[in-house]
Amino acid sequence: MRYGISAAALIVQQRELLLVNHKKNGQYDFWVPPGGKLQGHESIFDCAQRETMEETGLSVALDRIIYIVEYAEPGYHFCKFFIRCKTFDGHLTLANRESEETFLVNARFFSKMDMDGLDVRPTVLKNQFWDDLEAGFPDTRYLGLEKIKSH
Repeated sequence: MRYGISAAALIVQQRELLLVNHKKNGQYDFWVPPGGKLQGHESIFDCAQRETMEETGLSVALDRIIYIVEYAEPGYHFCKFFIRCKTFDGHLTLANRESEETFLVNARFFSKMDMDGLDVRPTVLKNQFWDDLEAGFPDTRYLGLEKIKSH
């Protein structure tokens, strides 16, 4: 069994949330905030900043942890931290992604209504997130353990 830590940035602009599309024809097609696995000795904040730059071309200033979720898939269990972005700079682009990340096919901002019919992960982003945003994210929320299939 392998274990890991992952981090993602929650970037909101004009009541829309930035998501990136992970897609492999016939296998998966879902949307998530930009993020990924920690590397070396970086912090979860450093990881979220690096991954956001790689996946979207945006430079972010991060605030605090909003959500924590655990994921378990065959042979791998990891914990992911979702961190609120205070400010960001740059233009959306996929040009900085890692060469092996061919599954990363799009990045765009979504309103709550835009997410209808999409596979958005974690699912809290489709509903509760918008209430939490309106309330100013009063608490850090543990979202539990989600079992997923490996892709």
